[in-house]
Amino acid sequence: MELRQIRQFVALAETLNFHRAARLLNMSQPPLSVSMQKLEQEMGVKLFERLARGVALTEAGVEALPHARKILGGVDMMRDAASATIDGMGGRLAVGFVGSAVYGLLPRVVPLFRANRPSVELRVRENTTLEIIKGLESGELDVGVLRTPVFDIGEVNLEPLYREEMILVLPNDHPLRTRGTVRLEDIRDEAFIGYDRTCLPSYHALSLSACEAAGFQLRVIEEAAHVQTLIALVESGIGIALAPAVSRIPGSSRVSYARLTVRDAPILIGLALATRVGESRPAQEAFKAALREAVALMMKDDPTISMADMRP
Repeated sequence: MELRQIRQFVALAETLNFHRAARLLNMSQPPLSVSMQKLEQEMGVKLFERLARGVALTEAGVEALPHARKILGGVDMMRDAASATIDGMGGRLAVGFVGSAVYGLLPRVVPLFRANRPSVELRVRENTTLEIIKGLESGELDVGVLRTPVFDIGEVNLEPLYREEMILVLPNDHPLRTRGTVRLEDIRDEAFIGYDRTCLPSYHALSLSACEAAGFQLRVIEEAAHVQTLIALVESGIGIALAPAVSRIPGSSRVSYARLTVRDAPILIGLALATRVGESRPAQEAFKAALREAVALMMKDDPTISMADMRP
């Protein structure tokens, strides 16, 4: 058993998806699959159940995960103690991203940061907003990129990054799929796929308030704990959904997207940078600078993103 296999196991256990785990690990999917098969053979137990969409942890996998995290934490602490972290040129930086930021923001910010801090070990983890808050408070994370509004942030400082439009996600056979823009008021009778209130409180609150502004109550037939899951449920044809514009899958033939308005105005959701109150390290500041640069690049390419004032 090698340390890299333990890191790969944790990444897959946290994303439950080979493609997303491979992306976070900066490797291709086939070698990750082979590595996990070898790990299971070495341990003599099955850690994952292979599903049609992703994987699920077996009972053995659930038991192994906290021990794997503890091993990685010990290795990271040893490395941190030996690294030159005073000037921010070495050491480790653990960053939590909400899933919807993985597609648009993450591919831009990581190269910018690595170009400036090549010796810093950057660990990127996909989390919900609630998990990011808890990770910052526990010290597992150094920086978070999360959705706003957030209703209970504890000892966490928020800095607005940008806000973007929510769009409508439709099955490909939906009558509205050819409409460029849809008024929320005109789809009051539709069945919606909503957001889990605990895992995605910002999306949940925004969806309810937007429908309230449009004069109706959201009719939710299913809830999702991740934006990617929500889009997959739309693809299955059971309903429509609101999602952040950045979560659009370019060239997708499985779902359709439309811009969305309520009372002729776009529905906006924010993204913010989160750090522990009173903490400022050079590596954190370098990552913040890379984030701001990445956001500026995104705004040039996407008219649904703006830097307008928002309240976290």
